[in-house]
Amino acid sequence: MNFKNIIFFTLFTNFSAYSTELKGQKPIVTLFSHGIADTKKQAYIYAKSYEKHGIKHINERYLFYTPYVSFNYPDATNKFYRVNWNETSFGQENEIARLHEGYDFAMEQYEETCDIILYGLSRGASNQVIFAGRYNCYDNIKALLLESPYNTMTEIIERMMVKKGFGWLPVSYGETVAELIFGKYKRNGWSPKNYAGNISKDVPILIICSKEDQTVPYESSINLYKQLVASGHKHTYILVVEHGQHARILQGPDGETYQQVVNAFYKKYNLPHCPMSAEKGEPLLALCQPHV
Repeated sequence: MNFKNIIFFTLFTNFSAYSTELKGQKPIVTLFSHGIADTKKQAYIYAKSYEKHGIKHINERYLFYTPYVSFNYPDATNKFYRVNWNETSFGQENEIARLHEGYDFAMEQYEETCDIILYGLSRGASNQVIFAGRYNCYDNIKALLLESPYNTMTEIIERMMVKKGFGWLPVSYGETVAELIFGKYKRNGWSPKNYAGNISKDVPILIICSKEDQTVPYESSINLYKQLVASGHKHTYILVVEHGQHARILQGPDGETYQQVVNAFYKKYNLPHCPMSAEKGEPLLALCQPHV
């Protein structure tokens, strides 16, 4: 396998405290997919610890209980403007191909094979839905955890138009502007809405969103949940919290709830987790399958 983008991928292995009942399983790796205007380093906020500028940082709240792989999407840059808009596609061919390279890289780290947890934030979460739907034959995908995913980019554009005072215009005007700004975005291209139903019905899915999110409206995440439920995904859950800014839910007032529900979800589906946190989250997880 030729990993031409190998410099963009990093395998972090700073967590080894697996739950005891999981011994003997195949290795499990979390594949993290970052949001727009960020890089692979966005994964740090979910890790137990990480190093930055030679200094080790410890997170009080964390959600990675396995080694993890994080990578840069084609539009990621360390320059002051943060995004190469010419490469932004919101889940089209170039981004999903890069995500697949991350998957391949994770698989190459083991002599035989490994199981994969797909974790994503915002654009990265929505891309995980598209990836899992397009490659639903991959039976080593054990779970999807999606923070603030959107159902369609049209829903995001419509929300932005209303916020900017252009809600009276047809949403097609906003779509045209988006295609001009984001070089590889296609209004009729791939979207989570179109691929959610293709994901294997056996794969558990947890969506997390916040009512305070001003970037991805929580209603769009709920719409994705509805798509999954309507297509027969009985192992789909959604946690809607009252507080938490975009990409900062874990660090916000409801971050502990987020952590507990994720651990309960991991425990339910026999994935590495913190037993104490999972016990607290089990009654909360039971409330995360609302009827729609």
